[in-house]
Amino acid sequence: MPEISSSSRALHRLIYASRVHLPDSELDHEVGSIIRASIRNNRDRSITGLLLIHDGWFVQALEGPAQPVMETYGRIVDDRRHAEAKVLFAGPVEAREFGDWNMCARRMTPADDAILDALAQRQAFAPAGLSGAAALRLLKAVRGIQDRTTVGALG
Repeated sequence: MPEISSSSRALHRLIYASRVHLPDSELDHEVGSIIRASIRNNRDRSITGLLLIHDGWFVQALEGPAQPVMETYGRIVDDRRHAEAKVLFAGPVEAREFGDWNMCARRMTPADDAILDALAQRQAFAPAGLSGAAALRLLKAVRGIQDRTTVGALG
């Protein structure tokens, strides 16, 4: 498991990709379970983040104090629903990108192809090969869609 810093009080971000290790028939139920548990656990540990599920992959950003972020990632790696986990970025950051999110999941649909086009991921969605910066851009773009969708639904 990667180390992100010796300073446990500094704000850290960890972004990883892993293969979804679930039958399609269980995916919606299990993602709901993941989000409910994440909201409950992460609020108390000052962890925020965003989880993207697309084309058989999880891509997630976790933000918060170093030790809780690494402990959370350790649980993810040990979770049977994840396979082939790979850290794309881990390190201290100045500010949260997903500070308003205790945890949110977004399953990309064909209507979201514009995001993938913009990130030059049209050929095959292969997040394990993304740089940390590219993975962060992807998650920020998804957050933007989620924000616009929420605002549109309220208006």
